[in-house]
Amino acid sequence: MADEETQLFAMLVIQFRSGLLKHARRILGNTADAEDLVQHALDEAWKERLHLQGAEAFRAWTGRVINTRAISLLRHHRAEQRKAVNAGWVTALSDDPDEQEGGELWTFIQEKDLMEAVDGLPPQQREVFHLRAQGRSYVSIGAQVGRSTGTVGWWLHQVREQLRERLLPIAEERRLSVGAWH
Repeated sequence: MADEETQLFAMLVIQFRSGLLKHARRILGNTADAEDLVQHALDEAWKERLHLQGAEAFRAWTGRVINTRAISLLRHHRAEQRKAVNAGWVTALSDDPDEQEGGELWTFIQEKDLMEAVDGLPPQQREVFHLRAQGRSYVSIGAQVGRSTGTVGWWLHQVREQLRERLLPIAEERRLSVGAWH
């Protein structure tokens, strides 16, 4: 009986895995997370195998697990991005320590200032900014967004320049206003 269950389960995995992976990749936007999500769904399906009668029940159930877990993961990623946003990103994105000017000046930038400035970036630049701020390499970012590392580097250079242009006047104004009180 156990061998039959294992064989039936293996056949269902073979039949549906590529479709589940495609579905997860479409939701999450990348292969690595999608593969993890499908593996999670298959692990859960194995635990519930006695209750999943037939191929359609298996496909529907694993699809629901993927949908539910993907929504949870996306919410978690968004929450992590919001928590990770800080003015240090502006200087942390620089690969050249000499470019990291204004160190204490950035302490006058508030999270909402940075969020507004980042939201004003073009979508592709905003995406590479978030990926780089998460510590991703130029190669990894390029692979995810389908661009060369040179393009990624150029976009990040433009991002740094645009953020400095938008945020430095705010920081300088706040520093001067604080200085007026002392």
